[in-house]
Amino acid sequence: MYTPTVKVKKSGVPVVSKKELDAIGERFVADFQPNVPKNPEPVDIDGFAELYLGMTPDYQYLSHNGIYLGMTVFNDTNKVIVFDPTSQRAEYISAKARTMIIDKQLLEENQQHRYRFTVGHEASHDILHTAYFAYDPCQISMFDDYEPMIQCRLDTPSGNKKNTTEWNDCDWMEWQSNTLSSAILMPKCAVELIANRYREHKDLKNPIHRCILVAHISNAFDVSIAAATIRLKDLGYIDKNDTTDYSIGTTLMDFASVVAAV
Repeated sequence: MYTPTVKVKKSGVPVVSKKELDAIGERFVADFQPNVPKNPEPVDIDGFAELYLGMTPDYQYLSHNGIYLGMTVFNDTNKVIVFDPTSQRAEYISAKARTMIIDKQLLEENQQHRYRFTVGHEASHDILHTAYFAYDPCQISMFDDYEPMIQCRLDTPSGNKKNTTEWNDCDWMEWQSNTLSSAILMPKCAVELIANRYREHKDLKNPIHRCILVAHISNAFDVSIAAATIRLKDLGYIDKNDTTDYSIGTTLMDFASVVAAV
């Protein structure tokens, strides 16, 4: 099993660039599902988290309003807060170290893409942030107010802070997990394989062609249009300041396929 080596701050938070996270994601996928880099297909993200990393999945309602999508538990605890929809109350449950808790709402059929990204996100916390949450169980009495887990919100605080100098450790860990999740679900080399082939015949200055490329990436890796768009922006195929609505990409791709077949 591949184990990345990264520098960490005194707090335990990794110091790692987007380029390094792309390389880490590629290495993991090449080791776990080696056909993906040369023959792009959806990464088995459940198998990656459970069978490859050894995480334990659990499914709970994490809030009354769906604000939390997932949670990673780093050490044994009996203080995981979940929401009981029957009693309409919060309650504590126990969880073992390396448990990945996914909000039950993401099991609904129309939440597949969000579910996949959230599993990748929690797996990335397990890969990158165990040291930050580590403690000696023999010294548990020193940590009465400390819970070894991280809750992941629908809207991450770092997303609202444009200036990274304002980010705290939690902001950086959320950014790192989002970035690594994207790199695992859409490995750089596999995305480039599709995008470069497409660009040989289509001018990406044309927004229609960009829409269709976004749809290709979305379909190839079973991710949302939004996630595919961000990935293509990160890799330079779409301008970062582009405000085009790519949600019609799948419709355009289907239409183009019909026209080509006529």
